[in-house]
Amino acid sequence: MAFVAAATLFSLGTQAYALGLQASSIADAHGVSPALLMVSLLPHALPELCALFLPLAAWLLASRRGASDELLAATFATTAVAVPVLLAAAAVEVWLSPHVLS
Repeated sequence: MAFVAAATLFSLGTQAYALGLQASSIADAHGVSPALLMVSLLPHALPELCALFLPLAAWLLASRRGASDELLAATFATTAVAVPVLLAAAAVEVWLSPHVLS
């Protein structure tokens, strides 16, 4: 459980660092402020983050309760919810976010 949490935190930290480095360049290229850039990314970023952490949260809750027999079912159930949310977030990122910036 500690490894999963550490790997998740490492992944989140490295992605936040990389996005932070590029945010000012992207904002400058589009002629907007970094704050407006971040606001324009929120409509797809919030559901995406929730969907990505949903299986991890279910796994952590089931393992804390000692319900190791429910881990596989929780993983499948939350993944079945997360995949459509991720696809919708990707569609918003590709087709709507660029229009918000322009």
